[in-house]
Amino acid sequence: MREAAARIIRKFNPGLLQTDREVIDQFVVRHHELRVVLEVLRTNVNAASCQHALVVAPRGRGKTMLLARVAAELRTDEDLSQLLLPVRLMEDSHEILDLADLWLETLYQVASEVAAKDLELAVELRATHTSLSAGWRDRAHEEHALAAVLGAADRLDRQLVLMVENLQALCGSQDEDFGWKLRQVLQTEPKIILLATATSRFKALHDAEHAFFELFRSIELQPLATEECRRLWQAASGERVVGRRIRPLEILTGGSPRLIVMVAGFARHGSLNRLMEELATLIDEHSEYFRNHVEILPKTERRIYIAVIDLWRPASSAEIAERARMDIRLVSASLGRLVDRGAVIAEGSGRKRLYSATERLYCISYKLRRDRNEVTLVHHLIEFMAAFYSESELTDLSERLIAEASRSEDTLERFARALADVPEFGSIFKEEAKCQAEVPKPLRDELEEYWQAFKAASEEEDVAHCIKEADNLLAVVNGSPVLVHEKELAASIIEALALSLCFQTAKQIVRGDTEKSLALCSHLLGRFGTSPIPEVQALVAQTLSQQGRQQLQSSEYEAAIRTLEEMIDRFRDSKVSDVQVRVAEALVCKGTALSELEESFEAVSVFDEVERRFKAEAVPEILVQVAQSMIKRANVMRDIGDTEAEQLGYDELVRLFADSEMPEIQAQVARAMASKGELTVRLGQGQAALQACEDFDRRVGVLSARARTELEWRTTRVRIQALVGQGRHKEALTWFHSAYSQLDPGHNLKVNWIVTCTRDLVSGGITEDAVLEVLSSDRQRSDALLPLVTALSQRIGEDVRVPREVLEVSADIRDYLDQ
Repeated sequence: MREAAARIIRKFNPGLLQTDREVIDQFVVRHHELRVVLEVLRTNVNAASCQHALVVAPRGRGKTMLLARVAAELRTDEDLSQLLLPVRLMEDSHEILDLADLWLETLYQVASEVAAKDLELAVELRATHTSLSAGWRDRAHEEHALAAVLGAADRLDRQLVLMVENLQALCGSQDEDFGWKLRQVLQTEPKIILLATATSRFKALHDAEHAFFELFRSIELQPLATEECRRLWQAASGERVVGRRIRPLEILTGGSPRLIVMVAGFARHGSLNRLMEELATLIDEHSEYFRNHVEILPKTERRIYIAVIDLWRPASSAEIAERARMDIRLVSASLGRLVDRGAVIAEGSGRKRLYSATERLYCISYKLRRDRNEVTLVHHLIEFMAAFYSESELTDLSERLIAEASRSEDTLERFARALADVPEFGSIFKEEAKCQAEVPKPLRDELEEYWQAFKAASEEEDVAHCIKEADNLLAVVNGSPVLVHEKELAASIIEALALSLCFQTAKQIVRGDTEKSLALCSHLLGRFGTSPIPEVQALVAQTLSQQGRQQLQSSEYEAAIRTLEEMIDRFRDSKVSDVQVRVAEALVCKGTALSELEESFEAVSVFDEVERRFKAEAVPEILVQVAQSMIKRANVMRDIGDTEAEQLGYDELVRLFADSEMPEIQAQVARAMASKGELTVRLGQGQAALQACEDFDRRVGVLSARARTELEWRTTRVRIQALVGQGRHKEALTWFHSAYSQLDPGHNLKVNWIVTCTRDLVSGGITEDAVLEVLSSDRQRSDALLPLVTALSQRIGEDVRVPREVLEVSADIRDYLDQ
C-alpha cells in the first residue's frame, strides 16, 4: 500500500550532507537503544568520572545511524546542546596511527562542529591543529594534542562526546600501550566521553588483562523485530506492508536495516510473487558491494568465509574446514577472527558450536551467481514464503486479486480497441448527410493533420501533446463557419480525447504508477466529469471504477473508498446502462474496502444497497455485481461471527441464481456452496459439509479454469476437515495425497492450502509421520515445501540442518500448526 513518499535513508553514510531534522525524521527504529545511550550521556553531565558506552553489532545493523541520531539530538535538544558537544570521527580513520593522531583528529572535528556558530574559534582551533601536526617529532606531541582538546572543551564549557566507529579495528592496529593510555585519559578526564562502536564483543572487552575490560556500558543492536522491519520498510519505500507480509523480507535480510533499505531502494511494488526477480535485480545492482564485503578479508579468512556462505546453513568448524579444504586448527582460529569482525555469527558452545554468515543475502547472492542448482532452492524458498506469509490475504481475497489482475489487462485491451475504432475524420466529411455544407479541402486537410498528430501523441503516451492536438481539432470545428453546426463531429473529438485519457490512465494503473494515474484521472474528471455525451460518461465511469479497483487491489482502502464514492456520486442517477454497471461495480468495491477496514456495518449497508437497487435489473452485467455483493455480505457476517446470517446469505444467493445461465453468476453460486461447506464444517456438521461439497461438484463444470482451481481446492480442504472430524483418517489422507499430487509449487494458493490442510490433519490427530510420508512421495514437490517438511520433522524430534532462513520459516510454521 503506497501511502507516503519514501524518505532518503543513507545505506552506508547516515547523516552525510543531511540536516539534523532529516536525520531525526528518518530514524524510525532503534528508539529504545537511543534512549539508553542518551540516558548514559545525561548521567555523565558534570560527573567526576564518566561512564563510556560501546554499541556492538555486525555491519549493517544501524550503528552509524544511531550515532548520527545521537549527534542530532545533542545539537537540537535545548538542554543537552548547552552541555554536550558531539564529535564524530570518520568511520574509517586510517590516518590515526597513535594516540596523538586520535587527539589531533578530535581537535579537527571539534573545529568543524563549532564552525557554524563560532567561526572565530573554529579558525583558531584549525590553526592549533596545523601547528601541532607540524610538531609531530616533539616527544610531548601527544600531551600537547590532548591539552589542546581539553582546552577547547573548557572554552566551550561543554563535555565532548567523542564518537569513534569500529573501535576493535582502531585498537587492533595500535601497539599495546594505545589502549592503556586511552583508558587512563577516559577515567581521569571527565571532559571526554567516549561513545564507540564495534562489530563484535572483541577479546579486549572481557579479558581482565586488556585495557578495555569493564570500561564500557555495552549496548547490543539485535536484528530488527517484525514491527521494526515494517516501520523501516514504510519509511524507506513509502509503502505500508500489512499482515505478515513483512516476514519474508525480515527473514531474507536477517533484520538488517541496511539490507532492508537496499531492498526498498530497488523494489517496485510489494508483491511477494515478484521477489525472486527483484532479488536478482538487487544482487546485480549491488554486486560490487557484495564482492567488496568478501575481498576486504585476508586471503585465508576469505576462503573460510566463502565456505561458510556456500554451506548456507549453521555448520561446525569441521564441516567448514572440509568445505574449505583447510586444516581445522587454522579454520577454528580464523572463524574466531571472522566472529570478531562481525562477518560470522557463532551459536552454541564447544563441539556443538555452529557458524553462519551474519548477512543472509550474501549467501543468496553467492548461490545465485555460482550454482544454478542452488537457484532452485532459493526460488522455492521465496515462493513458499510468498504463499505462507500471504495466507490471510490468499484465503479471503484470492478471487478478487486474481480477477482484478486480469481485469486490468482486459480494460486496457478494451480501451486500445475502442481507440483504434474511432473513425478517421476524413471519412465523416465524405458522408454528406453529416455535413451542413461542403467542407473545403484546406479545412479537411487541417483537420486530418491535427487528427493524425492526436493519434500519434496518444500512441507515444505524450498526454500533453495529445490534449493539445485535440484542442486544436475542437478549435477548428467550433471556429469554422462551415463546421459550426457539426455537433456530431465535435462529440467524436471529445469522445476520442476522453478515450485517449482513459487509455493512458489504464496503462498507468496496470503499471502500478499511482501518481501518474491519479493525475490523469483528475484531468479526465476536470474536462469530462460533467459531459452529457453517454459514451464519454461511460468512459469516465469505467476509468474511475478501474482506479478504485486498483487501489483496492493494492490495499489502499481509504483511497479506494474516496475514488469510488466520487464515481458513485457523479453517476448515481445516470440513465446510461453502461454507467449503471460501473456504479454497481463501484458499490461492491466500496463495500469490499470497508470490510477490509473492519467497518463491517458500513460494508453491510453498502452491499444491501446493491441488492436493493439492482436485484430486479435485467442487465446481466449488473446481476453479476448483485451476486458478488451477496456473497461478500455473507462473508462479512462470517467475519463478525453471525453464522445464521452467513448461512442465510449463501442460501439466498443459491435460491436467486441457481438457474442463471451466466458463467460469472454460476461461479458465485459455486462459491456460495463452497463457503457453506466451510461454515458447516466449522459448526461440526461433517455430513452437511460433505453434502455441500457434492452439491458443488455438480456445478463445477460451468466454472472457468481459474475459478475451478480455487474452489476445488477449497472444497478438498472442507472434505479433509469433515473426514478428520468424523475420525475417517485414512480417507482424509487419501484426499490430501490426491491434492498434493496436483500441487504446482509456483501456485501460491495451492501451496497455502497444502500448509493449511497439514494443520487440519495434525490438529485432528493424524501423526506428523503420516503427513511426512505423503509429502516425501514426490521429491520435487517435497523440495518446494522444505520449510513445511522441516517443521514437521522438528516436531517429531529430528535434527534438521538447513539454511537459517528455512529454520525461521519453519519456526513460524510450527507456531501456525500449534494454533
